Amino acid sequence: MYELMQHLIAFKYACKNKHWSTDNYSKHLLFDRLSEDIDTWVDEIAESYFMANNKKDIFKQDILSPKLINTNLTEACEKIISLLEKIINDNDTNEGINSLLSSIEEGFLSKLALAKLS
Repeated sequence: MYELMQHLIAFKYACKNKHWSTDNYSKHLLFDRLSEDIDTWVDEIAESYFMANNKKDIFKQDILSPKLINTNLTEACEKIISLLEKIINDNDTNEGINSLLSSIEEGFLSKLALAKLS
């Protein structure tokens, strides 16, 4: 679950980096749309999984792992979707967490379609 959080944060960073680097206004808006909801999802995972299970000590300053930043946003979306499916199918999480993860996966399927436009 921590790895998923790291990938989500790295994805947002990659989107923002592209957002700040483009001169194309439509791409600027596209990268903004791709980064939407990430903070909310990361916060929901942190609170409903780690904090609820008294695992707050897992959070480190290096949660943004530079090696996970993939500027190929299509590949990054596919990796996140794959991680979500793995976690959901491992059956190590409860129904509430699985519902959250399914919602994030649905959001990333939309992001994948947008990422292919970038």
